[in-house]
Amino acid sequence: MSSAAPPLEDENLLSEILLRLPPLPSTLPRTSLVCKSWRLLVSDPGFIHRFREHHRHSPPLLGYFIHDSRGISYEPTMDPPDRVPAGRFSLRLDHSYGFSLLGCQHGLVLISHDLPRQILVWDPVTGDQHRIAFPPWFDGIKNQIHGGVLRAAGEADHFQVVLVQATIWDKQHLQVLACVYSSETGGWGDLILTPIPAPAYCTGLSAVLVGNSLYWRLAGCFCALLEFDLERQSLAVIRVPVGEENSFTVMRAEGGGLGLLSLSGLTAQLWKRNTDCDGVASWGMGRTIQLDKLLSPYSDETAPLFILGFADENNVVFLTGGDGVIMVQLESLQSKQLCRIDNIFDQHHHAFESVYAAGIGIGGEHDGAELVGNPQVIVC
Repeated sequence: MSSAAPPLEDENLLSEILLRLPPLPSTLPRTSLVCKSWRLLVSDPGFIHRFREHHRHSPPLLGYFIHDSRGISYEPTMDPPDRVPAGRFSLRLDHSYGFSLLGCQHGLVLISHDLPRQILVWDPVTGDQHRIAFPPWFDGIKNQIHGGVLRAAGEADHFQVVLVQATIWDKQHLQVLACVYSSETGGWGDLILTPIPAPAYCTGLSAVLVGNSLYWRLAGCFCALLEFDLERQSLAVIRVPVGEENSFTVMRAEGGGLGLLSLSGLTAQLWKRNTDCDGVASWGMGRTIQLDKLLSPYSDETAPLFILGFADENNVVFLTGGDGVIMVQLESLQSKQLCRIDNIFDQHHHAFESVYAAGIGIGGEHDGAELVGNPQVIVC
């Protein structure tokens, strides 16, 4: 009776082991240096696809996209050897006018192009682009469009786009329109409407997915959230327990459910929306975080703090305390200064969380991450 092959010589078992390596940009290039058989395995397009899918719900925060007068650009947040250079995720647009960066979710970037009335769904890692005509009820020139893009569990090849837009109904009310596009059917669904008090508007922050709903922050005459329930295909407005003097963002609450992160001076407050046995919902305050010690090396403590963006998969908030961007991981409370730029208050930072498996040539060449140092090589 022949004995079974050692685990690392069984290609099927080895594939399952390597799939579970950390989803960092340097992982597969480093793995390819072990030996020829490993290099052939991790350079196979089928394996790379499986690697991305296996880690799709725990992706690293690679960087963020911003939209300014120069167009749409990407800034990396990771350090070498996992830093993906800014030029790797570049998008050539005819000109910056008429484009709006709506957000990033599930490794996809959503861009509105108002003049041809199109939505662009772009996967920066694969380079795939999908251009979709606006639904007939939407006009990005008259009223600003907001949206979100997402991929359902197990649907790597299909995505949904949710567009929302506020239009004037009467002097006291606005009417919010919503419509959902499915790449599987290739068309837009029915128009969904709800009235909201005027004046109110969605901010430029990315939508946040919590449970089966997408949320956008509303500002204007009152502070609230606009909720789109993907399962019920319905819109709702949810009041929040903070005022206009607070900078806040939607987030997943600690322990699950809908939450908020609000700033008051140098104090961050975490809130959670609870529902009692009678179905009555209310907000409760949770953890309080003092930011002065975290931010003092980077920021003027007298300058007000504002939230520029939120990375919901990694629980990271992007803050500004003047002329720089600081990111804070809310669980570990680790902070890091990213950059110093002008006109920072006009920019929203759309977190790009995705699995980037750099391409690897047969000779071991790699593409993408700044692989540096002398990784240990195991000879097979």
